[in-house]
Amino acid sequence: MTRAVPAPAERWWLLDKLARNTGAEFTRDGVEGSLAYGGRLRAPGAGEIVWQLEHGVPDVLDADLGAASTVLSALGHPLRLEILRRLLLGAHTLAELQEVSETGTSGQVHRHLRELRATGLVVSQRRNHYAVPPERVVPLLVIVAAALGTSLGERSDPESASDR
Repeated sequence: MTRAVPAPAERWWLLDKLARNTGAEFTRDGVEGSLAYGGRLRAPGAGEIVWQLEHGVPDVLDADLGAASTVLSALGHPLRLEILRRLLLGAHTLAELQEVSETGTSGQVHRHLRELRATGLVVSQRRNHYAVPPERVVPLLVIVAAALGTSLGERSDPESASDR
């Protein structure tokens, strides 16, 4: 369930901050702007994480889409998403990942872990012990939240930035 977070006094504080970003880093070939994402969380499998990042939109549009495609493809299977969820909730070993029937057989879990490891979404801490690297936790959750959109039951203001 999404929890409402107290916002600063300014209603569009993040969008206002992003609007102040100008210059070569944020403008190229008629494209201008920036985007930011971040998060603060504590989870059994991740510990406490505070993380934020901002990108110029031109850089995102010029980025290697093959690399993005590889990560998005890895996230495109329900069992891999379930493995990532279980790792964030505290599972670490192959046996722990298999405790719930949705994750499949040992061979299936191992095959999915191999694909997640190839993208850097999962690392092997030691033999048969896995984790989501701290620098991947917030981006992973942002991607999942964005994919779910309003089905998360967002409590934010329904008015969009374009209505400003």
